[in-house]
Amino acid sequence: MALHPGLLPLPAPTAPVRRPTARDQAARRAPGGGRGGRRAARLLVSGALATGILALALPRVAGAQWDAIAHALASLSAAHLLLLTVVWLAGLWVHTPALTAALPGLSHRRALLLNLTGSFVSNLLPLGGAAGTVANWRMARSWGFASPAFARWALVTNLFDTALKLVLPGLALVGLAAAGVDAGGTVGTAASVGLVLLAAVGVALWLLARDDRAAMFLGRCADGLYARLRVLRPPAEGYAARAAAFRRDSAALIASGWWRMVAGKLAYALLQGGLLWLSLRVLGSWVNPAVVLAAFAVERILSMVVITPGATGVVEVGMTGVLVALRVDPTAAAAGVLLYRAFTFGMEIPVGGLSMLAWSLRVRGQRPAPTLG
Repeated sequence: MALHPGLLPLPAPTAPVRRPTARDQAARRAPGGGRGGRRAARLLVSGALATGILALALPRVAGAQWDAIAHALASLSAAHLLLLTVVWLAGLWVHTPALTAALPGLSHRRALLLNLTGSFVSNLLPLGGAAGTVANWRMARSWGFASPAFARWALVTNLFDTALKLVLPGLALVGLAAAGVDAGGTVGTAASVGLVLLAAVGVALWLLARDDRAAMFLGRCADGLYARLRVLRPPAEGYAARAAAFRRDSAALIASGWWRMVAGKLAYALLQGGLLWLSLRVLGSWVNPAVVLAAFAVERILSMVVITPGATGVVEVGMTGVLVALRVDPTAAAAGVLLYRAFTFGMEIPVGGLSMLAWSLRVRGQRPAPTLG
């Protein structure tokens, strides 16, 4: 039934359209204007910081000059680079079972895509892990996975990653002691920090895994915070009930696939450690595997210090310092670490960027996939 025009509500008055001024247009064109400009400025500052740390600190810590390091890297052959590439790709592939186990229905190819694109975004920005997670969430949503399923995937995989990082320094100390190598203060400090953090993580996980009380406590805290802020509307059942359900689903997921997660993470770490050993070996330096494990363990701890993209600069200086302290040739140590990081950090940027571009072109114009999980 049509209403009489006089009974229709009057349209709301519209504000006059404000034409952009010259100042507005200049602000948009300025390097810092807009969100894109701020990101670019932040990327430039963090990149300059990483470059400065590498340029100034690495030769000082290693006790080797840049010309000697560059000469060592220039001695690499195409066969050496091909071998390192194969080991790097194999490490990425053996990692996929850990990712597919945490998100039922995810294929190994898509798991590899999530790994590469997440690393691509994370490696470009300081504290880029959150941005990488958002990029992964968008990809998972385009494949039909629900947000709670992706949240469980992100939580479980990051917990296993963190636990492995914290266990490695202790294993490195045991390996050095078995090989009769003096650990020195750096590895011992990393092991102490790792063991303390591992104990804290273990206690927190035990409290969350035993029953719903810890999860519901955190959920009630979130309910209270949202009630005070009144910014977003909480779910109808409240965050306490949702947190308890999330805990039960996550526990069931771990119970069914923990062995694949552990096997995938360990195989990935083993091949990355092997990549580091090979990076030193192709430069003519044979290094005790226990020493390589110590440097790899320190790298895992320092990778959490994300003041620069991918902790670049901090990681290289720390790894080189450990290798030199454990009597590895200074030039080979610095060059080997740079070669290793060129694969585990540098190569992931172009490969991950191309993978993300291919995904974005593929999903453009496609219908949304049915929701899973």
